[in-house]
Amino acid sequence: MRVVLAAVLLVSLAGVRPAAQSPAAMQVLNHHITAIKAGNLNDLMADYADDALVIAPHGLVPGQKDVYGVDVFAGKENVRKLFAVLTDAAHLKDIVTMTQTFEDRGHDTILMHWTQHKGTPQEAHGTDVWVIRNGKVVTQVLTAEPAKK
Repeated sequence: MRVVLAAVLLVSLAGVRPAAQSPAAMQVLNHHITAIKAGNLNDLMADYADDALVIAPHGLVPGQKDVYGVDVFAGKENVRKLFAVLTDAAHLKDIVTMTQTFEDRGHDTILMHWTQHKGTPQEAHGTDVWVIRNGKVVTQVLTAEPAKK
């Protein structure tokens, strides 16, 4: 799965030089972080375009189509299914520990490097790819390196 996600990242970022962070995109991401840490699903979904596409590691949401180890959530209503899981009580305890930094890659693309449970045996981290246009998330690729067992 990491190979597939790495390929997606490389293709999407090939030849892109970092640029100054877009204030509008950063506003969307800051809003997203606040909403997800509060477990506010409706507020969170306001950040997504109606035709948003989110790709996430397989297995987060039961019943989703497994495409080479990842799940594809097409359209805002399907994206909502993913975030309904991530903001539920079982997952929110992990989300609230998240710290993040952002790296603008230009062309509406921002990388979010995140860590949960930093410095503990439960530490998990990843880098998510965001494409934000006209104040809405149009594409998000979630990656995760789970905690070492």
